[in-house]
Amino acid sequence: MYETVKTIVLTSLVLVSIILTFGLWTYHPKYDVLQNDEYIQHVSVSNTQVDTAMIVQPSQILIHKDNAYYGIDKDEERNEILKEIKKWTIDDFEDISSTIPTGKFLSFLYDKQRLELVYPDSIPIDVYRSILQIKDKGIKDVYFDRIVIPLANKNKLHVYFISTEKRKVYKALASDVVLSEVNKLTAETDRHPRYFPYVVSETKQIYLPEKEVVMDRLQYYTDELDPDKFKEALFSDPSFVKKDLITFGEEYTDGSRLMDVDFLQRMLLYVNPAARVENKDGNEQNENLIQKSIDFVNEHGGWTDMYHFAKWNEEERKVIFRLTVNGRPVFNEYGMSEIVQTWGDSDLVKYQRPLFRLEIADRVNVSRTLLSGHEVIEKLEKTKGFRKGLAKDITVGYELVKDPEREKVIILEPAWFYLYGQTWKKVPLDNQDSEKRGGNVNGLE
Repeated sequence: MYETVKTIVLTSLVLVSIILTFGLWTYHPKYDVLQNDEYIQHVSVSNTQVDTAMIVQPSQILIHKDNAYYGIDKDEERNEILKEIKKWTIDDFEDISSTIPTGKFLSFLYDKQRLELVYPDSIPIDVYRSILQIKDKGIKDVYFDRIVIPLANKNKLHVYFISTEKRKVYKALASDVVLSEVNKLTAETDRHPRYFPYVVSETKQIYLPEKEVVMDRLQYYTDELDPDKFKEALFSDPSFVKKDLITFGEEYTDGSRLMDVDFLQRMLLYVNPAARVENKDGNEQNENLIQKSIDFVNEHGGWTDMYHFAKWNEEERKVIFRLTVNGRPVFNEYGMSEIVQTWGDSDLVKYQRPLFRLEIADRVNVSRTLLSGHEVIEKLEKTKGFRKGLAKDITVGYELVKDPEREKVIILEPAWFYLYGQTWKKVPLDNQDSEKRGGNVNGLE
């Protein structure tokens, strides 16, 4: 009897041991998936890294001399001027807006020999700190879209930072001033195209060339960017990302974020709906938004061509960078020439950009003669419903179009554009103008 009980116990223990061992071998624990909202992937689309000064550039540099205006249009000359100004020490900002009489804003600033830097939008002072040697730590929460510099051979001089939208003028003291490059260009103003001011409000004027503008129609062979590299860079854990084929493209998702690839327009759209904006009143967040956007693209080598800061919207927390070729902005109605970012409180909500780079320039270019600035103003003011006060900017640029016969060829067609409200449009042309350029009015984001 004792031996029988002992056998049963031993057999039971052996069976339990076998069951436990099998359970250990086959057990797969369920771990909660932890996804980090920070972009921790170190994947580069290209090897290009840029600094803020390369992205935030003046849209125009003008010399005011003897009641005339001259545009510095060549990139190498513009770069020499900016390089010189970056060496100056700028301090002691003072708000002098209240000292300027009503109706005298433009004449106060522009009636003497001066150098003027025009920026495409109001830029926070903290961004200027990344470009210039600004020592004044007390100046905060101010935005400027123009810098005016008197042309005087002095080691120290006053520089004016201007907000045309807010009617604000700050005077600052610049020291260690050297104007050798500026003076050289000033002495040779006849080499530069003359411009004239088109006054659109009490505080703002737009500079346009007096004569017709001659530019080449350009063609580029393009190189495709790899969507998988963007997947690796944008998603916290790419191993959770599922790819599906959709009509004319691909779709990547990890269940909460989405990356859409459009083969037709060769565009990428990334959306993270969870990164919403909860506090819209943070001035510090808004001031850092442009720099944060530049740094974000740098992190994954996304500056695949020359892009310049174009505009931003504080309320929408949206920043736009525009493709630039030969110093001229490039426009496209589908956004194929823009890098656009929209931010939540700390994370990216939306990221839209081209999925190609301009690789090889075609040597066969065709010269185009565009209207003069005076002719452009005449066209606009004859346009039904046009209101001068809503014209934010007018410029010569390129319209980006796809070659209908060659899939990987992009055409850059010279044209006039104007920013009306929040939308870029192409200046309307009649049949006679079309012999030079051709085209119709298009709304461009």
